[in-house]
Amino acid sequence: MPLNHHFRAFRAAKIRLFGDNPDENLQFPFDGRPRLLVGLGNPGRKYRNTRHNVGSRAISLLAKRQGVVLERHGNIDRVTINIAGYEISLASPRTFMNVSGPTIAAELRRLNIRPEALLVVYDDLDLPVGRIRLRQAGGSGGNNGIKSLIEAIGTGDFPRLRIGIDRPYENGKGIRDPDKIATWVLSTPSPQQNRILDQSTTRAVDAIELALQEGFEIAMAHFNSKPDHTTSD
Repeated sequence: MPLNHHFRAFRAAKIRLFGDNPDENLQFPFDGRPRLLVGLGNPGRKYRNTRHNVGSRAISLLAKRQGVVLERHGNIDRVTINIAGYEISLASPRTFMNVSGPTIAAELRRLNIRPEALLVVYDDLDLPVGRIRLRQAGGSGGNNGIKSLIEAIGTGDFPRLRIGIDRPYENGKGIRDPDKIATWVLSTPSPQQNRILDQSTTRAVDAIELALQEGFEIAMAHFNSKPDHTTSD
């Protein structure tokens, strides 16, 4: 099936995460810090350096900093790390982004953690290149990967970290045509924009590490007010 078809349409399946008592026998009591970090992207070498894969690139960078490599387990690549005595799972679905919700939901269930202990990292068309933003909860914002996840777990109440990739423009106006957007997000950035994206990905990982050390709200207050590096093509 062509990837553009995946981009325009998907069918997400809701799965039941927990039993009748959602807080019973949770593996980790929630203390304001993430327990599962997921980077969104598309699988395969063809898409590795595209705009749509900055989320999975951030997770790979964090793994590299920790001296580990994500390993394949069925439909997901994952690894567990320990930062200052705090155990955290890193994951990147091997399914296409727009149908990745059930895979992430299954990982939540495997780890037996609540959605509020999940942190999802992904690209955002409505943020300038190089800008990062952390948010406690929300809707999909037009990102079909997030839409798939919300459909799968039945809530948007999970933290997310967005990395700006901007949108294409014609005659000074932002393009919203789905086919042109698909081409944009699935393409490789210019060398100038790629340098900025590398910087913002590094900053995103810094934000994740602060969230693990001090809590998500502290990371949000610090990095959402921090100056961004932006560029235009």
